[in-house]
Amino acid sequence: MIFYGTKATNLKNGQIINVDCPNCETNVTMKYSVFGKYAHIYWIPLFPTSKITVAECNSCKKTFEYKELPESIKTKFEREKEKNPVNFPVWMFSGCFVIAALVGFGVYKSNETEKNEAEYIKNPKVGDVYCIKVSDAHFTCSRVDKIVKDSLFLTDNDYETDQTTGIDEIDIAKNYTNQKETLSKKEVQDAYKSEKIFAINRK
Repeated sequence: MIFYGTKATNLKNGQIINVDCPNCETNVTMKYSVFGKYAHIYWIPLFPTSKITVAECNSCKKTFEYKELPESIKTKFEREKEKNPVNFPVWMFSGCFVIAALVGFGVYKSNETEKNEAEYIKNPKVGDVYCIKVSDAHFTCSRVDKIVKDSLFLTDNDYETDQTTGIDEIDIAKNYTNQKETLSKKEVQDAYKSEKIFAINRK
């Protein structure tokens, strides 16, 4: 389950003096509070969504939402906001920062993997495992057992999987038995370029 939703937190409290309450029609000071709403997932703030202002009459204790206030009081609120702006705190964006960091790390790891595989395909070693796309829904792997000059002696895995992530499950020693083949380094490099070999694991 994914827990997501919105929450609100108090950003600022203050007061507006010398205003006429629209309820009791008394000239009063009104206390106000500004709340910031933000979206969250698993209770981690993602980003702010809106601000809500409520005001209370000191005399009759009637509470008003900003939209319910007369224009004369709204004008004083706007002047107050110009003098003392209410900004969303940085922590309300923390989820975005986490997502950006994860994306950045993913891009970094992907680039590192590509660099490593480019080296592995040029300079194969005994024990390298080539992840192979048999068809759109079938994947397997082959292990390099021996290298003689330009030739690679491989043992194919006895099993296939219907997902690329399933390679790790079948890549165990007992699954490499008697399905042997010999390929040149160029043939292996061509298979990698065409993405028939879609990944290389070096332990």
